[in-house]
Amino acid sequence: MKYVIGLDLGTTSISAVAIDQSGKTLAVVNHAHEAANKSKDDFIAALSTDRLLHGSQKSIREIVQLLECSPGAIGLTGQMHGFVCCDVSGAAISDFITWQDKRVLAPADIANETWLSSLQKRLPENLYSRLGCQIRPGYALATLDMLNRSGQLSEKLHHVSDVTDWIGNQLTNTPARIDPTFAASWGIYNLQQRSIDQEIIQTAGLNSKWFPALESNWKIRGTTSEQSGRNWHLPEGVPVLTGIGDHPAAVLATIENPESDLLMNVGTGGQIAWCTKNILPTEELEVRPFTDDYFLNVGAGTTGGEAWFWFAECVQQWFQEMGVVLSDSEVLERLNRLSQIPADNNKLEPIIWEPFFQGTRNDTRLRASISNIGRHNFNLSELSRGLLCGIVDSLYQVYENSENPLVDRKRLVISGNFFEHHGWLAQYLAKRYCIDVVTPDNQEQAAVGAAILAGREVFPNDEKWKQFPITYRMLAKSSQH
Repeated sequence: MKYVIGLDLGTTSISAVAIDQSGKTLAVVNHAHEAANKSKDDFIAALSTDRLLHGSQKSIREIVQLLECSPGAIGLTGQMHGFVCCDVSGAAISDFITWQDKRVLAPADIANETWLSSLQKRLPENLYSRLGCQIRPGYALATLDMLNRSGQLSEKLHHVSDVTDWIGNQLTNTPARIDPTFAASWGIYNLQQRSIDQEIIQTAGLNSKWFPALESNWKIRGTTSEQSGRNWHLPEGVPVLTGIGDHPAAVLATIENPESDLLMNVGTGGQIAWCTKNILPTEELEVRPFTDDYFLNVGAGTTGGEAWFWFAECVQQWFQEMGVVLSDSEVLERLNRLSQIPADNNKLEPIIWEPFFQGTRNDTRLRASISNIGRHNFNLSELSRGLLCGIVDSLYQVYENSENPLVDRKRLVISGNFFEHHGWLAQYLAKRYCIDVVTPDNQEQAAVGAAILAGREVFPNDEKWKQFPITYRMLAKSSQH
């Protein structure tokens, strides 16, 4: 059996998929890795590298045992922005510090200037045109700057690795390397020059030798050794690819036509993304490296499923204050049911939310608001429906406000467990924005994207890998049809 594995190292779980060149998913495993380290400091967000490694090995072993044969290759993907500090042998000498780490927002001196604002003042003014983004909390450049200036980096530090580079080293015992998608998420990739921006690193006062060599394409980084393969139930010689960030990997597995497909993913947070051939970043919009032909425009929101769960907790608290006790599941079930009743069914004007409870990425001081409240629509049904609509509207409006739209917008691809719980939003989006709404058939899109890259690299003469089929399920037709 000829198949490849895609391994996705997420913030809370690890997923592995096995696919063949026909596009068939042969096996899927997903486990919560329970690697998060508890800390009294809410600004710290770190994962145990031992638990990440154990979870990765477990996922690969299960795939191999299910299919009773070894893969042709392994593609790697995972959470972006974070890093682990390594010694000269590649062994981890720190926890994996994730994108959720916010220590750079703490005061750096007695003047209460934060570590992040201090760094931003030292960096060049033309960051957007160079990097396609602003340096934000959780970006490796900012976190490393804070650790370096506060004397928290070990003398044994040889280099830093993204999560896929570190796992790739465990599999192949090869030197560190980084692809453009991870380098961009760290805040060190120059979009114009398509290279590591050494000036940015030096301006931040960091040692350029700490950063891995750039691997511009997703090539084979090495093969499994007899010793490393033993812990993964893999034979010697299985090719392992350089890793790719989880979001671009998911885009590879969900967008069939980069000239006309728009992708909206909503889980805990939310993102909207589309491909263009030029670079026009804004405060709302990041531009990231993608393929040789396209850049990826990404509007990453601070709102998503987390806002919905917060609202449910508030409703639960309101009922408790009135002496009515409801469980978490009861509140969510009732709110989900109430949200499905359209306002126009009752001839009511909809409530309008701007659900920025934690601000936006470029304005953390902004707060949420509710408008269009009348005497007859201020009820839980309209509040629930309005919040859910507001979450997806806030993402779509990033696209509408962009000066760099799709050449021929035809289809909105939606993914994420948020839409699984609120399926009626597909019809809402189709009607409001006059666009067909579909969802991909494949599960674990980031892992599938990594697997597709592995298949194309290891089987370059197989046309089926080059034309890997992406299939969809139609959820709602545009009102223009």
